[in-house]
Amino acid sequence: MMYFKECPKCHGDLYAGEDVHGQYVSCIQCGYMRDVVAETVQKPFKETFVIEAPKRAKKTRRKVRQAA
Repeated sequence: MMYFKECPKCHGDLYAGEDVHGQYVSCIQCGYMRDVVAETVQKPFKETFVIEAPKRAKKTRRKVRQAA
């Protein structure tokens, strides 16, 4: 799994990996490495906020007069 721009050292890209010692996250650019527990590998490091956009108002139709 990749985490873009999440490295605390250089703000580079992190990738999650696993070896005999457990799971870890490593930076592609600077080589920063950190061991992580299994639960945090699946979640992104920063919080995700959901912003609901306001609903668009319905357009009203005008009544058209018919020519006589």
